[in-house]
Amino acid sequence: MLNALVDASLRYKVLVLVFFAVLVGLGVQAFRNVPVDAFPDVTPVQVNIYTESPGLAAEDVEKLLTTPIEGAMAGLPGVEEVRSVSLFGLSYVGVYFKDDVDIYFARRLVGEKLQEAKGRLPQGYGEPVLGPNSSGLGQVFWYTVESEDKKMSTMDLRTLHDWTVRLILRTAPGVDDIVSWGGEQKQFQVQIDPRKLIQYSVSFKEVMERLTANNKQVGGQSINLGAEQFLVRGLGLVGTTKDIEQIVIAERNGAPVYVRNVAQVKEAPAPRFGAVTRDGKEAVLGIALARVNENAKNVVDAVKAKLAVAQAALPKGVTLQPVYDRTELVKKALNTAESSLVEGAILVAVILFLFLGEFRSAIVVVITLPMAMLIAFILMQQFGVSANLMSLAGLAIGTGMMVDGAVVMVENAFRLLAHAKESGKPIQKTHLILEAAREVVNPIAFAILIIIVVFLPLFSLTGLEGKLFKPMAYTITFAMAGSLLLSLTLVPVLAAMILKPKEEKDTFLVRRAKRIYLPLLDWALERKRLVVGSAIVLLLASLALFPFLGKEFMPQLQEGTIQFRVTGIPSTSLDESIRVSNEVSAALRKQFPQVRSVLATIGRAEGGETTDVNYMELNLDTKPAEEWPEKISYGKLASDMQEALEKVVPTVVFGATQPIQSRVEELISGVRATLALKLYGEDLATLDRLTGKIQGVLGKIPGIADLSAEANKGKPQLIIKVNRDAAARYGINADEILEVVQSGIGGSAVSTLIDGTKRFEIAVRLSDEFRVSPAAIASIPIRTGGGALVPFSQVASIELDEGYSFIRRESLQRYSVLQMDVKGRDVDSFVKEADTQLKAQVELPTGYWIEWGGSFENQQRAMARLGVIVPLTIGLIFILLYTAFNSVRHATLIIANVPFAIIGGIVGLFVSGQYLSVPSAIGFIAVFGVAMLNGIVMVTFLNDLRRQGLPIREAVQQGAALRLRPVLMTASVAILGLIPMLLSTGVGAETQRPLATVVVGGLFTSTALTLLILPLMYEWAEQRAERRKAKTEEILEGETP
Repeated sequence: MLNALVDASLRYKVLVLVFFAVLVGLGVQAFRNVPVDAFPDVTPVQVNIYTESPGLAAEDVEKLLTTPIEGAMAGLPGVEEVRSVSLFGLSYVGVYFKDDVDIYFARRLVGEKLQEAKGRLPQGYGEPVLGPNSSGLGQVFWYTVESEDKKMSTMDLRTLHDWTVRLILRTAPGVDDIVSWGGEQKQFQVQIDPRKLIQYSVSFKEVMERLTANNKQVGGQSINLGAEQFLVRGLGLVGTTKDIEQIVIAERNGAPVYVRNVAQVKEAPAPRFGAVTRDGKEAVLGIALARVNENAKNVVDAVKAKLAVAQAALPKGVTLQPVYDRTELVKKALNTAESSLVEGAILVAVILFLFLGEFRSAIVVVITLPMAMLIAFILMQQFGVSANLMSLAGLAIGTGMMVDGAVVMVENAFRLLAHAKESGKPIQKTHLILEAAREVVNPIAFAILIIIVVFLPLFSLTGLEGKLFKPMAYTITFAMAGSLLLSLTLVPVLAAMILKPKEEKDTFLVRRAKRIYLPLLDWALERKRLVVGSAIVLLLASLALFPFLGKEFMPQLQEGTIQFRVTGIPSTSLDESIRVSNEVSAALRKQFPQVRSVLATIGRAEGGETTDVNYMELNLDTKPAEEWPEKISYGKLASDMQEALEKVVPTVVFGATQPIQSRVEELISGVRATLALKLYGEDLATLDRLTGKIQGVLGKIPGIADLSAEANKGKPQLIIKVNRDAAARYGINADEILEVVQSGIGGSAVSTLIDGTKRFEIAVRLSDEFRVSPAAIASIPIRTGGGALVPFSQVASIELDEGYSFIRRESLQRYSVLQMDVKGRDVDSFVKEADTQLKAQVELPTGYWIEWGGSFENQQRAMARLGVIVPLTIGLIFILLYTAFNSVRHATLIIANVPFAIIGGIVGLFVSGQYLSVPSAIGFIAVFGVAMLNGIVMVTFLNDLRRQGLPIREAVQQGAALRLRPVLMTASVAILGLIPMLLSTGVGAETQRPLATVVVGGLFTSTALTLLILPLMYEWAEQRAERRKAKTEEILEGETP
C-alpha cells in the first residue's frame, strides 16, 4: 500500500504539487485563526455559588448557608469534589466536576439543585447566585478609572464605572462579566436617631416598612377618552434625598411625622469589603473576565476596542488606564516558542548541507519542515487545540523528528542517483527515486508510527497535568502524521524534480566521521563482551544517579511579572490595610528603580474573591529589563524586594508569586501556594492547636521557605447576646432586639432608588454616634411592651471576643492549611522527610488526618499513571516492530537499544542541576522515539544486505558504513533543532529546558550506541541464529536415512 502511494505520487507529480499548494493555503489560514493563549487553560470544570449575607460572621455563615448548600451539591452526578470558604458576609461553594462534563450542563445541574437548596436556607440571609461562567484564568484584562484633576471622589468614580464603563465593556464579544473593585458604592442612607423615634412613638420597623411602601410605580390599565385609549400610570418612585425625607411615617395629634423628623437622609458610601490602591492613592479597578473556552487574545482585543468607546463617554479629566494585559504574556511566550522553531529550522538546513554537501537535497528536506507545521496547525484548528507554550513546545521538540523521514528518503535517493551516475548508464530519474523510496518506505513509516505511539502515554494523563501536556502530545502527533504524509508523497516528487545525479563524495564532516567510526567498529566487533559490558556498566552508573535527581511537578514558568501576597493579622481593619499598601508601594518605588507602578488589591470585590480585608495582592508593573540598572533575574529581584519589604512592614507576611501561577496553584488545591499541607478535622480549636504543632516541626526541615499557617483565629467580635429573661420581663421580643443589631448597627437595604439606568440602594441604619463603641450601643434606648424606655444593655449582654475570619471546608469536612514553598531542593524528597518527622513528632486524634496538596499532588498522580502506561506503550511498540520485521529477534534487538538512550538524559539533568519533572519525562519519551527510528533503519538495511547474500561480518561493516551518514544526520538534526530551546531565556523557557536537556543528552548516547552496540548485537544474534539453523539441519539430515 505504501509503495502504491509513492508510485502514484511520482506518476501524478503535478497533482501532488497542487494538492500541497492548497494545503499550504489552508495551513496559513489555520495558523492565523488558531486560538492563542499563554498557557493551556488548566481550570477544572467548576461552578461557583456565592451567597452574600452582609454582616454575618464566618461561623454563622458556615452554619446557616454553606453547610446546606454544600450538602445539596455533593450528590450531583459527575462531581469530583466540593470546596467551600465561609467568611465575614460571604459564603462561597465551589463545585468541581469531572473533565468530561460540559460546563453548561454542569451549570444547569447546579442551578436546578440550588432551587431545592434555597428551601433549606433561613429567610432573610441572602440569595445564593451562580458565579460568572469564566475560568480561573479568565482575568484577561485589568484597568483603573482615575481622575486626573483629583476633583472626583472615589464614590463618583465607582458610580461612573458601574453604570457607564462596565455596561459598555460587557457587550464585548467573549466577555462574561466585568468586576468592579475598590472605590465606594453609593447608597442613600436613612440614619435614624433612636431618641427621635421615642419622641414620636415610632418603631424602627415602622420606618423600614413605610420606606418600602412609599417607593412604588404601578400601572392602572387604560381608559377610553372619546375615540382614544389612554394608558394609566401611577408614579410614586422617589428620586432624590428630598423625596425620601418627605415620606410620612405616622400621624401624631393630627400632624404627620416625616422621615426627616426622625432621621437624616444622605448620599453615603455602602460598607465595603475591599479597596484598591495604585501608587499610594485609592483607585477603582475593573477586571474583564473571559468566558470559558474563549480565545484570550480575541477577548482582550475586543475589550480594548470597547475601552476607547467607554473613554469617549466619560467626563473630561477621567481616564481609563490599562494595568494588566494577558496578551503581553501571550506575545512573549509565543516569541520564545517561535524563535526556537525558526532557529531550529535554520540549524537543520545547515546540518543537511554539511552532511550532503549540496543545496538541492537540503532544500527538499527543509521544505517539509514548514509544511509539516502547517498540517499540524490545520489539525490543531480542527481539534480545538490552542497555540500556547505547551503546544508550540511540541512543535519545537518535533523540529528534528519531522524531517527524519525526509532525511532518510532524500539521502537514499541521493545515494542511488550517485551510483547510477558512476555506472555510466542512462539515468531514469523517476524510476530511480521510486526504487530509493521503496527501499526505505517501510522503515520510515514504521519509525514515524512508533514515534507517534511513543507519545500516546501523554494522552492518558488526567487532571491538571493532562490539560498541560496533552496539547504537546497533540501537536507532536499532528506534525509527525504530516511528516509521514510528506515523506511518502511530496518528498519523492520534489526529489525527482530537484535532485541531480552527482558523484557521491563524502563531505569533510562525513569523511572525518568515517575515519573515526569504521576502525572503532572493527575494534568493537572483535571485543563484543568488553563493549557491551562497558555499555551496561554505563547504564547502571547513570541509573545510580537517578535517586540523586530531585523530582518536581514542573519548573516554574517565569511570566515576567511579580506579584506579592501580603497577609496581615486577622484583626487588621480595611483602613490599616490601605495604610500598609501605601507604605509598601512608597518603599518599592523608592528603593527599586525597576518598578514603574504598584497596584494593591485589598480584601475582595463585592462579588467573587474569597479573601478578607487583612489580605492583599501587590501587582508590580516593572520597566522593560533593558532599562534596569543591573541585569538580574525576576526571581532574584522578587527575593530582594521581599527582604526589603519585611524590614519596612515587619507585622505582615509576604510571599512572592506571579499572577497566573497564583491562580493555577489556587485551582489545583484551593490554596495559593506551591505546596500545602491540609489538616482535616471537626473542631476548629483542635485544628488550630495541631496546625501550630505541625508548623513547628516543618519549620526545622531544610529547604522550607515562606511557611505560613493561614491565620484565621483572632478576628475580634462584638457579641450581643439576647437576655431572654430580661426581655420577657419587659415584654420585648428577641426579634426587636436583633432588628436593632442587624438593621440599626449593620444597616439594611429596604428599597431601591432608580435614577435613569442607575440603581442605588436605600438603606436604613442608626446615626453614627450610636454605632461607634460598645458603650454607645449599650445606651441605645429601646421601648418596652408597656411603653417605657430601657437602655439596650438591660435586655442584651455586650461582650468582646475573638472568632474566625474564615472557615474552609473540603469534601464536607473542615480543614486548616499550612502553605509553603520549597527552595534549594526538590519537593518530592522534602515531602518524604516531612512525613517521617510528622509521624514521629505529632500525634493526631481520631477523626483528624493530613493530606498534601498543591503541585506535589499532581506530580504523584502523573508519575503513577506514566508508570503504568509507559510499559504498556513499550509492549505496543514491540508488537509494531514485530509486524515490521516479522521477527521477534529483530524487534528485541531494537527495543534493547532503547535503555541506553537514558544514559545521556540522566547525565544531562544531573550535570545541569535540573529536576526530574513531567517535561523531562516527556523528553525521555521523545528520545526513545528517535533511538528506535535509527535502530529500525539500521536493521532494515543490514537485513537487505544479508538477503543479497553477503556474509554476516561484511553485511554489518558495509551496512554500518552506509547508514552512518543518515543516522548522524537524523541525530544531529534532532539535537540542533532543540539547541535554541535549550539556550533560550524568554518567557516559558524554564518549562521547555528540562525537556530539551534530556533529548539532547539522550541523543548523544543513543546515537553512539546505535552505531556501535546495534551492529555488535546484530552480528551476535545472526551468528547464533545461523548456528541454530545449522544444528537443526544436521539433526534433520541425521534423521533421514
